[in-house]
Amino acid sequence: MAVTPLRDLLAEPTSFRLDHPITQSISQSISIVSSTISNWDPHSSHSPSFLQATSHLHSHLLHLSKSASRSSASLRHSELVKIHTLLESAMQHLEELFKRHLFSISSDVDLQCDEIADACSIAETMLATGYGEECVSMYQSMRRSNLKSQMVRLGFDQSSNQAKVIRKLKWEILDRHIKSWTDMAPAMVQSCSDEHQLCHEIFAVSPESVRNSIFFTISCDMALSFLTFPETVAVYLKPSPEKLFRLLNMYVVLSDLLPDIESMFGSEPAHSVRSQAMSSLDKLSKAIRSVVSEFELAIQKDPVKSSAVRGGAIHPLTRYVMNYLAYLADFEHSLHEILIDLPPDCKSSFFEQANLADGSILSVTIAWILFVLLCKIDSKAETYSDAALSYLFLANNLQYIMKKIQGCHLNMILGDDWVNGHSTKARRFMDGHVRSGWADMSALLPVHNEDDDIERLRKFEINFDKAMKERKDWVIADAAMREEVRLTVEAMLVPMYRGWYRSHNNFVAVKFTPEDVKKRILRFYGDSD
Repeated sequence: MAVTPLRDLLAEPTSFRLDHPITQSISQSISIVSSTISNWDPHSSHSPSFLQATSHLHSHLLHLSKSASRSSASLRHSELVKIHTLLESAMQHLEELFKRHLFSISSDVDLQCDEIADACSIAETMLATGYGEECVSMYQSMRRSNLKSQMVRLGFDQSSNQAKVIRKLKWEILDRHIKSWTDMAPAMVQSCSDEHQLCHEIFAVSPESVRNSIFFTISCDMALSFLTFPETVAVYLKPSPEKLFRLLNMYVVLSDLLPDIESMFGSEPAHSVRSQAMSSLDKLSKAIRSVVSEFELAIQKDPVKSSAVRGGAIHPLTRYVMNYLAYLADFEHSLHEILIDLPPDCKSSFFEQANLADGSILSVTIAWILFVLLCKIDSKAETYSDAALSYLFLANNLQYIMKKIQGCHLNMILGDDWVNGHSTKARRFMDGHVRSGWADMSALLPVHNEDDDIERLRKFEINFDKAMKERKDWVIADAAMREEVRLTVEAMLVPMYRGWYRSHNNFVAVKFTPEDVKKRILRFYGDSD
């Protein structure tokens, strides 16, 4: 759609009509304007009668220029020259007044202040008397300078917004630039909003197309430069997991500000600013999806053989992934929008039977990443030669995963069915640890009045003592699970051993009393924190 140039819009002063009636004669208007100019005080406020008289002069000038009487041509020309000269002087004084008022409001826009009301009256007069171009040019120049100064105070450097600069920046430096952008974005949009509001207040009598064009000229270049930054970063940033949250922060901030941007820049000729904001959101979405894929790939590539954790404790990869996902879950609303465009793959069919809360693309994506992590943990568990330690490693890591999920928004995203199913699996792993680590030892305990009681006792003593020494570094990270396992192992060994001990301790030398066995189990499954 063609846009009427601002110059053409301002060339029609009759489009700008003053509301107040003219009550004085032309001679009175000439007297008021002449007197005001002769006694001009640059520090005084303007007089409403001066503005009215100036408007009257302009109206009379138009009337004289259209007069068809030839007999009075000479007189009319003389009066035209006089009024025109006087009007020129009046406009020069109004320009000075207008500049002074604009300077006074350059730092803090308050639409209730007297300065803005006075500036509005002056603008009305200048527009109505054919001096719209001068008025608007001055306004645009001063307000543009003010907006640029605000950008500088906020910390935005337009020169750093170039692709060639961003490509060369180290991540640590670019990270600071991104954080600075997200911090200043609300203030920057608010500054533009203040300018938009001020423009519509000052030029209230002007057609909306004029107001929009004035505001566009003031703010467009700077707004475009500011809103291009997220797109430039998204396009030229090499995707890696540690960069995801900076991109998400930019996306969230820009999404939150989009309604204000659309309100200010939604119509011609400023729609290019809105289009840039939408383009930046689109590029950020693509970059975020790419980083999520890189995150999944990084888990898959984590080495297996060289990463066994001492004592079957929680693996650093598990902590890293879960902390990452817990933080990611805080961006649930934005991620629903971003991930919706992920291409279909094996995830879709796999998780049709995954018992997720809602089957949304976000829950599917997070559940898939957890599945990749659990597969990696399974692979790492195979590096342990002791089955009990392998089960302990699996139990520790899965239990940590479940506690992390239950303590954050991931619990809502994945749903009760998924959480309960995997919590049950963690208990089965711990049952496997108990069975693999203690069932054979329990079987060695002597049975009352058997012929091989003494032999079995000696084997139990040797194996129990060996197990306590070899397993001294084993860890059960979760306190509740640790206590549960302790009680289970106690129940497997202590009652049976106590019964035999009571029958034989008077005539057979034994290494451990029942209390010794219980204390060593307690010490073994004591506090691991």
